[in-house]
Amino acid sequence: MLCLLLFPCASNAADIDKVIVVGPSWEKFTNLDGTGLYHEILNEVFGLYGINVIREYVPSERAYDLVRAGRADMMTCHDVARNPLQLAKYPMFAGPYHVFFNKKRIGEWKGEETLRDRTLVWRIGYYSPANFPVHVEYKEVKTGGSALGMVLLGRVDFYVDDLSFIETSIKENKIPFDMADYDIRVAGYRTYHPVLLQSQRGNQVMALYDEGMERLIRNGRLREIFAKWGFEYPPYKLD
Repeated sequence: MLCLLLFPCASNAADIDKVIVVGPSWEKFTNLDGTGLYHEILNEVFGLYGINVIREYVPSERAYDLVRAGRADMMTCHDVARNPLQLAKYPMFAGPYHVFFNKKRIGEWKGEETLRDRTLVWRIGYYSPANFPVHVEYKEVKTGGSALGMVLLGRVDFYVDDLSFIETSIKENKIPFDMADYDIRVAGYRTYHPVLLQSQRGNQVMALYDEGMERLIRNGRLREIFAKWGFEYPPYKLD
């Protein structure tokens, strides 16, 4: 414990001089210019050990493949991991996810029950039926813009995404529509964790990440990073 309070333990860092992180580019999270919430958190965490963070921008499914193959150390970020992958202990983000829908088609919003037996669309790998407490049908597409378009064209009932991503999809949309005919509601809440391989190196990188996050939580630096990017600070709990 004394080691953690004074400085992160270096035993897991002995053979690691860089960490390769993969995933899509998301505005305010992983901007292409190297700024963003996730970039800044990881740079701070691994900077504690003098480890460089190398970012490669790839679609989510490709990111999972690279981590599974041991060609990347970490994918950012998700709420679930399936063998042979695992989630780090501390999330890099926590918050609600939303649905965009046509009010006339759906009718009055009555919470999660409104989703029952409806067809939802989300980006490949971003969500799963397990994120919803009622039975849903679903489709997956490559982009948020495609998901938004499917709702606007009446092909599905709901487009699921984080609010900021829905807003970006609306901003970039080319299909004419009147926002007064549509609504956006909270559909659930989840935490987003780095995804790593269950391997010796994966366990080492995860231990470094978790130890570093504890340091940033304790000294208040992590809260400052969230405030800088305008995001709500997650309810972290330390052992």
